[in-house]
Amino acid sequence: MTTSATTPSASRSQPQSAGDRELERVLALLESDQTGSVTVAALRERGVMAPGQAVYTLQLAGYAIDRASSTDPHGNRALGYRIHD
Repeated sequence: MTTSATTPSASRSQPQSAGDRELERVLALLESDQTGSVTVAALRERGVMAPGQAVYTLQLAGYAIDRASSTDPHGNRALGYRIHD
């Protein structure tokens, strides 16, 4: 009888935490943006609970993300983020 040792497979994906999924969501939204920036409100509408914290964490991981502001036709200022390629 042969016995083989079992080792964790690198190809097996580990369960992701809610925070990891949120970071992936923010990164995907920033990378797919065609308007120049993604507003904080838009990130919240898409399920990101803490947009500022997620962006800060991505910045610490090395992503070049800037804050951006824009003004809508009614004169309201909207704050957001944009990623540099």
